[in-house]
Amino acid sequence: MSRRWRPTLWAGWAFIVLATLGNALTPQRLESVPGRDNPYAMTALDGLWAAMIAISAPLGLLALCAGLVTLGLRWRRSGGDERQQLKWFLAGVSLFPVPLLLHDALPVVSDVLISVALLVMPVLLGVAVLRYRLYDLDLVVRRAAAYAVVSALVAGIYLAIVAVVEAAVGGHATQAEHVAAAVAAAAAFQPLRALVQRTVDEVFYGDRLRPYEAMNRIGRQLEHAMLPDTVLPGVVTAVTDALRLPYAAVELLDETGWSMAAEHGRPAGTVEEFPMTYQAERVGRLLVSPRAPGQPLHMSDRRLLVDLARQVGVAAHAVRASLALQRSRVALVSAREEERRRLRRDLHDGLGPTLAGVTLGLHAARSQVVSAPDEAEHLLETLETQVEQAVADVRRVVYGLRPPALDEFGLVRALQLHASQLEATAPSLTITLCLPHQELGQLPAAVEVAAYRIACEALTNVVRHAGATACSVRVHLDGALELEVADNGRGLPPDQPAGVGMLGMRERAEELGGRLEISSDQRGTVVHARLPVPEVR
Repeated sequence: MSRRWRPTLWAGWAFIVLATLGNALTPQRLESVPGRDNPYAMTALDGLWAAMIAISAPLGLLALCAGLVTLGLRWRRSGGDERQQLKWFLAGVSLFPVPLLLHDALPVVSDVLISVALLVMPVLLGVAVLRYRLYDLDLVVRRAAAYAVVSALVAGIYLAIVAVVEAAVGGHATQAEHVAAAVAAAAAFQPLRALVQRTVDEVFYGDRLRPYEAMNRIGRQLEHAMLPDTVLPGVVTAVTDALRLPYAAVELLDETGWSMAAEHGRPAGTVEEFPMTYQAERVGRLLVSPRAPGQPLHMSDRRLLVDLARQVGVAAHAVRASLALQRSRVALVSAREEERRRLRRDLHDGLGPTLAGVTLGLHAARSQVVSAPDEAEHLLETLETQVEQAVADVRRVVYGLRPPALDEFGLVRALQLHASQLEATAPSLTITLCLPHQELGQLPAAVEVAAYRIACEALTNVVRHAGATACSVRVHLDGALELEVADNGRGLPPDQPAGVGMLGMRERAEELGGRLEISSDQRGTVVHARLPVPEVR
């Protein structure tokens, strides 16, 4: 420790010197040799020895208190090997409380235990100082602390029974009464040991040594969570409370990367992560901080956290699916409102004024049929052109809602017609349509539209950007509609960002619960879409 602690060290040395000399030279009856006086006593300096003993007592108390405080501070700041050294030291110190408590009741047993402790203590200190094979002493510390407390309680029960008996009979207890008190104290040993051991484990390690309790606590948290937003915050709180950890968090993995879903506490040192999976897919990770900076997590902590992360992975998947569903609903509502806005704009700004102009023109033509037939004929020709334009606008609006070719010819024939139109605009490109082995039947409307739009967008990209001479379109139905567009063009640049068209294709596939994959190299580009087909009629 720092220099300011040195006075307490000097107090310890002063206690050793003053107490040793004072007790060694003062006139007194020897305890170890009954009936004999101290042969080294110097009676002439009796006052000096008494003063040395009196002065040594507060110095010893000061040194003892300072030692306990510094041990606490070192424990808080320590980690790794230093923490293991302190555990060895505490294991040695834990040998002394029991014999000291039994000194008056069972002096012979106390003397034997103190002798053993005095022999073992230097060995433990030597191991700690030399850092020789610093074994993990968690088990030793837990058991030593538990048995020290239990022994003190049992000794207290024994002494209390003897004291009550002596007070009741008004004299010393008989041997039979001592035996009865010992039997009663021994009978209380096992229940007390179990109770104290659970208490010590709870205080030091939380539920780490009782993994079932930790699992049960997480399960109750998941069971009582009413809303998806409260699931993961409750889980991280339960993890920190169960394992006595200062920090825990859950991050979810989505298309944009990692996002923080819930956290509790503040990190202390390096944060460790444990993967959360669902059906062999990584859905997130559990982040935890060790109990003290520089102190790694215990192996039993890691095993329990791995199991907890595996269980929480199911909840994380449910939360992620709930969030994805919410985003899909928002996107669906937004798409619907955008489509309504487009229809309103097309009808109000395009078709509406055109039809209003046709109506006015018809009124004008009717009034001129008799008086000016040539002008009426010219006006009718103009109105005919406007009506044709209105019909074209209606077809464009209808095509924006759903391609008419799908209703007239079906998906395969509609793709053939679109491929023929593209080949007419790009004579150097040959588009081959690989027909399915069996009829596709009547597909769901949403699947047909998505497949058609994805194929059209992919073929348009081939014509505009790929510089390809050959392109193939394959459609296959096997539990899901498989669509593949492959070309022999130059491929996509490695740093090419996803454009609006690619994002649109991916969104069309994902909003139906499918997926879209794009692979590209120097030999060309392949766009593969898989669209689930819930019903094929």
